[in-house]
Amino acid sequence: MGSYPLLLLRTLLAWGFSWALLTSKLQAQTYLVHCDIDGVVPVLNNKAIKTTSIEMEVQVIGKNIYFLVKEPKIYAMRVNSIETEKFLGTNLSDEQRIGARIKDRALGLQSEITLNRKTAAVRGFHDLELKKSVVRINFEGPCTVP
Repeated sequence: MGSYPLLLLRTLLAWGFSWALLTSKLQAQTYLVHCDIDGVVPVLNNKAIKTTSIEMEVQVIGKNIYFLVKEPKIYAMRVNSIETEKFLGTNLSDEQRIGARIKDRALGLQSEITLNRKTAAVRGFHDLELKKSVVRINFEGPCTVP
């Protein structure tokens, strides 16, 4: 692939996924972002998780933003800004970042992902239920577009 997808994503990040994503041609476009992230588990004395590569799908449809991370399992999450009976979604986008947070209303588990508009660095957290305890994993790292 050429550099067109990279240029397009960087331009959209810079413009804030503005009017271009509202057109029907780009409205449901999925962007694949590759990141090398480092994780930390604060409740385990800031235990570090080995640097891991993830592939994140990013979509913006209207005012809603969607993130999907499938692998590795410890980072697997679906985060979006949609509010439903089961989930409370929040759009965290502003001049510096695009992002979303989601909270399971029944369990209280939360996940958050933000992408820096200038550097495309990712930052966030993901709550997991392990042995009847909630464990939060914080992560961050640089991202690139294939």
